[in-house]
Amino acid sequence: MGVLEEVKEEIEEAGNPLLRVKGVTAQLARALRDHGYYTVEALAIEAPHMLIERVGGAAGLNLEKAQQIIREARNATKISFMAISELLGEEEKRAFISTGSREVDGILGGGIRNGELTGVSGPYGVGKTCLLQTAAVNAVSQGGAWLIDMEGAITTSRILSIAAARGFPTDLVKENVLYSRWYTTDELIMGIEDGHRVIKNHNVKLLGIDGFVNPFRAEFQGRESLPERQARMNRCLRRLINYARIYNMAIVLTNQVHSKPDASYPYEMRPEVIEPPTGGHVFMYAVNNHLYLRRVVKGFAATLIDSSYMPRSEARYIITEAGLCDLE
Repeated sequence: MGVLEEVKEEIEEAGNPLLRVKGVTAQLARALRDHGYYTVEALAIEAPHMLIERVGGAAGLNLEKAQQIIREARNATKISFMAISELLGEEEKRAFISTGSREVDGILGGGIRNGELTGVSGPYGVGKTCLLQTAAVNAVSQGGAWLIDMEGAITTSRILSIAAARGFPTDLVKENVLYSRWYTTDELIMGIEDGHRVIKNHNVKLLGIDGFVNPFRAEFQGRESLPERQARMNRCLRRLINYARIYNMAIVLTNQVHSKPDASYPYEMRPEVIEPPTGGHVFMYAVNNHLYLRRVVKGFAATLIDSSYMPRSEARYIITEAGLCDLE
């Protein structure tokens, strides 16, 4: 290593925010950074045993030390209890990112809300990826967007056509919409767990994963693989929930559906019962709001099938050059 490289590394280490956490030495801060912990927030939302699993060998961490520094990191980020009045104030300050359709935004209470996970399920060809790309363009007005493509359906040409149709400068969109193409569950989990630096450096306000459940279904087939599949999916979802909260950003997960081999009751017409979303209870419990998209006689329909705070309702939309739009 040359002199310039050594000086640069010393400057970076001196400015490492993890050194502000009580109990974190320069050696430990270096090990944490090498394993994807670039911010105090990244440390604050980690579980002690996970920290040992990822960094313990490099830094000689034990459970007591890991618990101590995570506790100090949490104190530094003010993750603690609060009065309901304070919580209300925080919720009222959360921003929304538009889906592109005012009608769909309406059933979500104003759009895709920062600090939450939003699930978007439905059969093929109903605009799940289109909704994600439209939201990514709209997110540029607040900061950056990060799209993770697990199916190969996201395209630059479509993103830029949506941006142009909506009057966004294409250069702004090119610089502020990030893209990752991953193929396996290992790539997805490792990429998400190491994503702190990307989120922080690019002020990511929307993280979208297209086809979130698909790689888990492909790699873990059969009932005997179900426990491992759901456990890995749950680990990934838990990390995303923590990101949404600590970085106050919106997370959108698109999802496929599957056919039921057994017949539904004749009076059961809910689309999510006829063709249920994949991912099971692990996925359903993780998302704060869950949209189900489907074709109807004229255009498409989005049904809010589940929400932490909004009633079940339905909106109509169409797909145009500008992405998701209102029926009119």
